[in-house]
Amino acid sequence: MKIKNLFCLFFVIVSFSCNKDDDNKEVILDCQPTKITMVVNGETQTFQALGYGIDLTSEGYVLHLNGDRRSNDPFREQGIAIILPYKKTGQNVIKNFFYHQYINNASFDGDFTEGEFQCNVKINRKSCFLATFSGKLNDGKQEVIITDGVISYQYEDAFDY
Repeated sequence: MKIKNLFCLFFVIVSFSCNKDDDNKEVILDCQPTKITMVVNGETQTFQALGYGIDLTSEGYVLHLNGDRRSNDPFREQGIAIILPYKKTGQNVIKNFFYHQYINNASFDGDFTEGEFQCNVKINRKSCFLATFSGKLNDGKQEVIITDGVISYQYEDAFDY
């Protein structure tokens, strides 16, 4: 009877340990296809991924991502540039979120991180990037509000770093 009780106790301890370990495991997200979408002042917009790169600065490796809304109309230009520490993930880790638009002879340029800006960088590794974001920025003449922003960027060539 003692052996059976010891076996049961061993089984309970092992089961509890396994469940506890499972709760602490980090969820590894898969890379998503390249896509940049956001709602700008109520209008859903899709940007094209233009380029990416890593620079070595005094603060370490810095990731750059660029997007653009290509248009044959010179009176409708929009672009974004994002800068953040390479491989860093989490809430509000984007250092700069530059946004430019030129619509109907009115220009808007700014860094959303100087306004109200929230982001969640979920993936930031050598093969891809994934983040959600939203924000509001006023340049003194007009206000731009971005909601439901998603950037997923799968790199053609993985970084060596």
